[in-house]
Amino acid sequence: MRFASLGSGSKGNCSVVASDSISIMVDCGFSYKDMVTRLKRLDLNPDALAAIVVTHEHSDHVNGIKALSNRHSIPVYASRGTWIEIGADNYKFINHIDGLFSIGDINITPIPVPHDAREPLQFVFGCSEKRLGILSDLGSLSNRILTAFSELDAVSVEFNHDISLLQRGPYPSYLKTRISGDYGHLNNNQAAKLVEQIASDRLCTVVACHISEINNEVALVEKALESVLKDRDIEYLVASQSDGFGWITVERR
Repeated sequence: MRFASLGSGSKGNCSVVASDSISIMVDCGFSYKDMVTRLKRLDLNPDALAAIVVTHEHSDHVNGIKALSNRHSIPVYASRGTWIEIGADNYKFINHIDGLFSIGDINITPIPVPHDAREPLQFVFGCSEKRLGILSDLGSLSNRILTAFSELDAVSVEFNHDISLLQRGPYPSYLKTRISGDYGHLNNNQAAKLVEQIASDRLCTVVACHISEINNEVALVEKALESVLKDRDIEYLVASQSDGFGWITVERR
């Protein structure tokens, strides 16, 4: 199993998870034209996608989904609440109460998370005994989330904002409150705590994603990661808004 990002940040989010036989897109927050261009960087075309799995309905995650799904007859997997908001035609219902479901040879576990959306989910992907977690939007941590994202080989985690930069920044007070609240986005300290608590002996790769261009800095994200990973043999990298990151193989120790 391997994964990549077409771009990650407040202007658009999209990832791809692939096995030897299928490719699955996770969210599509870019226009159709932009998405096709970004897919080419991964040597993929839309017809190669077996499904689109959606975390929630916010525009930076769903802008291109209808066009992509309709033009290429790609099924869209989402919670019922997300579907009500986006109204995709070729819709497959994710019932997180039932837990694990499969698309081809990739098993997917949906995990409900606290975020200001209608029935938002994040996911753990499994294939050939390897496990990848994608955790891009949530406002707070819980023991249930930490347990769900334990025993991973790779994880992509939201490092949305630095608390001080957010509070000093240009956003209006209501938006600062929303972002920093329990149903908003993880700050660097929260994200680093999550990484520290799920960093089992099998974890090989950590990707910091969904970084605010206004309320965060890559240097601060790296500092937060280094503080919890400095004594561990775990590779980390930071996803960018413009380029995301290229293919990463999910390794098992």
